Amino acid sequence: MISLSKKIEYGIVLIKYLSKKADKPVSLSDVAARMKLPYRFLSQIGISLKNGGLVISKEGKTGGYILSKDWQKYNLYDLIVILGEEKHLVDCLGNHSCPREDECQMKKVWLKIEDKIVKEFKKFKLKEL
Repeated sequence: MISLSKKIEYGIVLIKYLSKKADKPVSLSDVAARMKLPYRFLSQIGISLKNGGLVISKEGKTGGYILSKDWQKYNLYDLIVILGEEKHLVDCLGNHSCPREDECQMKKVWLKIEDKIVKEFKKFKLKEL
């Protein structure tokens, strides 16, 4: 079965939390305490989301994180990519060479399945989660 990493799960929790705070910057320590998440891991996620353009960080005493103005255009697959969690369904779909590749009858099947999964993830806008 396919599973999503804690990084993706916590990223969704952070985005949901920020979406309820409108345009007020929220400190990650506040989010970590209220949502019972590990602060250090959450701060790594925050940096990735900032670098990906999904959130904006404000420094200072009243600083924190807020969602970018266009955060609603992002989908679940965008989040997976921003967090560096896009992984193939099976190793042979990546850059790994397979000794059975010439006679493999499954690669096309795995590609079809993976394509459908990605399409489904792209259907879910973050604002809908």
